[in-house]
Amino acid sequence: MTEQLFRERMNADIERRSYYGKFIFNSHFLIFLTIASGFFLYSLLSLIQTLEPSLWQDVAAALLVSITLIPAYRTLLKRADGVFLLPYEAKFSRYMTSADRYSLTLGLAKPILGGIVAVLLLTVGHGIMQILVFVAAGIIFYVMNYHIKKAAINSDVSNAAVIAMLMALNFISLLLILQHPLWIIPAAIGIYMLMGYMRKRRHSQLDWSTLIDYEEAQLNKYYQNVALFTNVSHIDKQFKRRRYLDPFLWKPKGDAFSKERMYEYLFYRTFARDHDLPMIILRLILLFGIVMVWIGNLYLSVIIVLFGIYIIVLQMSQIYTAQAYLLWPKVWPVDRSFIQRSYITYSHKLVFVIAVIFSLVFLGVHIQYFYLVLLFPLWGYIINRTLSRTVYKKEQELSD
Repeated sequence: MTEQLFRERMNADIERRSYYGKFIFNSHFLIFLTIASGFFLYSLLSLIQTLEPSLWQDVAAALLVSITLIPAYRTLLKRADGVFLLPYEAKFSRYMTSADRYSLTLGLAKPILGGIVAVLLLTVGHGIMQILVFVAAGIIFYVMNYHIKKAAINSDVSNAAVIAMLMALNFISLLLILQHPLWIIPAAIGIYMLMGYMRKRRHSQLDWSTLIDYEEAQLNKYYQNVALFTNVSHIDKQFKRRRYLDPFLWKPKGDAFSKERMYEYLFYRTFARDHDLPMIILRLILLFGIVMVWIGNLYLSVIIVLFGIYIIVLQMSQIYTAQAYLLWPKVWPVDRSFIQRSYITYSHKLVFVIAVIFSLVFLGVHIQYFYLVLLFPLWGYIINRTLSRTVYKKEQELSD
């Protein structure tokens, strides 16, 4: 029964990932991903051809793999399971075994990608035997890391401390293995002893509350990652005050706080207090900026900036939805045109600031093509106005 229950939940989780995957890996993003991946691979291969054998290559490869070797752990438990499945705990081993298989499979993408890049780096100065031992050690550590992480979650040991310890242990072990393959023996023994210690520290019975809280946190984290690309209605988020943004929030007084300007103020305040959106935009700017600096190609840099502004403008529309459909229009009803004009004013200013930030990064890489930065604010204005009209059109279709 429990195995069938997990299979149903696994299928639902796969269906959820497939549903959001259609929005994430749309035609625009796939084109960008293909171009960026091609340029990244080309630049990496070009870099390898110029490299000489060095300890820093071993450090980079070991660090990259050690970061990606922490597997996912998903039990797919729900809040009600702590009550209704508690009598079946003695027969719950099949459910957890199925969860082990699913979790190990779910987290394979990161170590595979990290391993491919690491192996390419190690082709300089290392023979095939050393690389094969390195790969074998990575596979062994991945499986052992999973069992250690699983035991830590069902114990009183800090999960964050265990993950940090595993990263450090994996890094040191992989670095030593690159110096001599026989280091794999003491490294495997050391991590096996840690696994045995963590199994002794875990609770004899399932800590249902901790496991369910962890699963909910992981699901919410997944939704937050999806929210980088599309709106997610299921995300568990709260408003958060960031005091360092307070100086940028003016406080309208008297006639300034009128029906014409009320929503512009609310849009700024919602953005500054939103739990995810400011950090999502910051992460996107950092991500696209790193790719731009790493590859250094003029044409790809322009594509990255244009695509980055497009993605950020898509994310900003949720602020309009948050204010236009919640309580404020009922507390202080105003004409929808005031809300729309306020959103246009707010969004154009914010998009202009984001375009300026992208322009500064672009100038840092391609200063000789400074005149191209004029394209970015113009693109931001056009794409923001176009997507805003799409939001208004949807609103009119949903209105009674």
